[in-house]
Amino acid sequence: MADLILTNDADEVQLPHCGNCDQPIHENSRFCNHCGQAQTIISEGSTEEKWKAIKQAALFFGIHAVACCVFSFVDYFKTFTWSVVFDSFLAVIAIVFFAINWSKLKNVLVWNNFSALRLLGYCCIAVVGSLLVHFIVGWLNRKLFSTDFSYYEFYAFHRYSIALAILFVAVMPALFEELGYRGFLLGKLMLVTDTKQAIIISSFVFAIMHRSIISLFWLIPFALLLGRVRTKENTLWYGVCMHFCFNFTAITLEIIQWNHHL
Repeated sequence: MADLILTNDADEVQLPHCGNCDQPIHENSRFCNHCGQAQTIISEGSTEEKWKAIKQAALFFGIHAVACCVFSFVDYFKTFTWSVVFDSFLAVIAIVFFAINWSKLKNVLVWNNFSALRLLGYCCIAVVGSLLVHFIVGWLNRKLFSTDFSYYEFYAFHRYSIALAILFVAVMPALFEELGYRGFLLGKLMLVTDTKQAIIISSFVFAIMHRSIISLFWLIPFALLLGRVRTKENTLWYGVCMHFCFNFTAITLEIIQWNHHL
């Protein structure tokens, strides 16, 4: 369907409709100004914009890949101080790439049609999922590697260990990974391909960047869920809250286990 308007020459002009809320939008709009949904049907003549989106997405991926490889495989950088630098650097990268595309991505920071009940439901799903992953991954690590891996161990001997662990494991990833992957990257991919494929691609990139083969079995489904929530709700904030609840639950369990073994 399309709305008809009359020009000065009495010519009829058809306006396209948003595929999400069915409201009329301008022909060249990349996002609906009513609901914020990215428009996956791109008008002809936008090859240059598509190519720009691909190059920006590739640069974002490349920076993350190099940073993750350096931190993972160079022993010199495997310290608490460099971990803080690494996490802060990736947070800045997410902010910069999002800011560069502010005019086209800012709508995902709007929380339209907020529902406390819906938020509670999403957060409960995240908490339950985190509990299942914690115990399953713990069992796999003991069976396959005869060890227990703990993110909290990295912060345990610092004076403000609990606060730092919560900040760098729960708060910062929830904010800046969502801003980078479900905000910038997913938004760019939706300009190039359809929404489903964009969610899948961004989810695999997100999972790979965590540098853990054994974690792929839960990282990919979790990222797919976050991507789906982002496109369904047209906002990042439900995903941010889910991401925080998931990671906060995981780090809290690790803190409890660590103190119990002391």
